[in-house]
Amino acid sequence: MLRVNVGLSRKVSKDYNSTGFSINLDGEVSSPVSDPEAVIAEVKQLYDVAQEALDREIERYQSDSAIAGRDVTQAPANENPPAAATNRIANQAPAANGTGNGSAPSGEGATNKQIQYLLNLGKRQGLTPQQLEQRIEQQLGRQVGIYQLTKREAGDVIDNLSQPTTAVANGNGRGRAR
Repeated sequence: MLRVNVGLSRKVSKDYNSTGFSINLDGEVSSPVSDPEAVIAEVKQLYDVAQEALDREIERYQSDSAIAGRDVTQAPANENPPAAATNRIANQAPAANGTGNGSAPSGEGATNKQIQYLLNLGKRQGLTPQQLEQRIEQQLGRQVGIYQLTKREAGDVIDNLSQPTTAVANGNGRGRAR
């Protein structure tokens, strides 16, 4: 009998983060070495099983992540039950959004990916969601919740939060002092 070790790996990237998945199967091939086509067919079956297992694991990971993302985005709806998700931006006072006509500046709300990335950035910087909203308010000059940001505003906030603050702090513009 031949022993075969089959290994597959895949990297899945999302919101500037990546997660690696790998699987290794160890099995026996019952076909004789004198029949290379049969050996190759059995090895292919092991690869197919490994591929299916890897695909299922990635799918499970992504569905858990999607469920968690939906749970996070529903939090503001519980704080303000009368306002539906689509009406939260429209219900703001016209002067608060900067256009004066009652519509959001870019028209579209931030994507779930942008919101998740903002929350991750805040978490990496040790900010609570409330502190993150305070930083957003300082940057935009008006009070706005994370979930009420437009795509453009979210992009601007992400850019601002992603910039290293140590370059400014040490005055040389080259990052951390050594």
